[in-house]
Amino acid sequence: MDPKYRITAGLIGMIGLTALGAQLGLRLARGESLLVALWGMVGFFTILTNLLMSATMLRIAATGKRLPFGWMSMVTVSMVMVGLVYHTLLAHLFTFTGLRWWIDQALHSILPAFMLWFWLMETSRNEPRGGNPLLWLCWPAAYTLYILLRGTLTGYYPYPFLNIGRIGLAAAVTNMAGLIVAFAALAFVLNIIGQRMPLRDHSLQR
Repeated sequence: MDPKYRITAGLIGMIGLTALGAQLGLRLARGESLLVALWGMVGFFTILTNLLMSATMLRIAATGKRLPFGWMSMVTVSMVMVGLVYHTLLAHLFTFTGLRWWIDQALHSILPAFMLWFWLMETSRNEPRGGNPLLWLCWPAAYTLYILLRGTLTGYYPYPFLNIGRIGLAAAVTNMAGLIVAFAALAFVLNIIGQRMPLRDHSLQR
């Protein structure tokens, strides 16, 4: 792997951890205990996906080895959807200022853009490429099952479009179906792009 991409991966991963740490710090500053703050944060797809992305990028930085195309594509699809869903469905619900604004932009705009750039410039240009894009939906599917179980047990749903208690089961299922279609469409688009990107480096590190 080109050292500049290894460094870039490390920087992206550190930005992600810094934003997540700042978010945790804000919750603690509001008087929440550490456990309450962490429990609240891990209810959000944004937080979990940024954490997954940060761990992925820091692993690349630490080892200098590429991860499988399917894994990197799954992370990229999920990060891009974090940005798209937030800016189309949720951004108008909030008005942030100061540090909260910067954290919000980092998690929902800057880091998804960085991840997509890294995927385009590094991951999708090297062999092996391929796999089933539908498998890239494993992460959002796992989150959906988790948040429905959590909501059933606690009555709390972090996103209004999944809030069964407020909008009803039928509406929540319809919204979930729409999100699944959007995830799948993006996955297939990225797969097409990935297969057509010109090869640049045949000296793979496994």
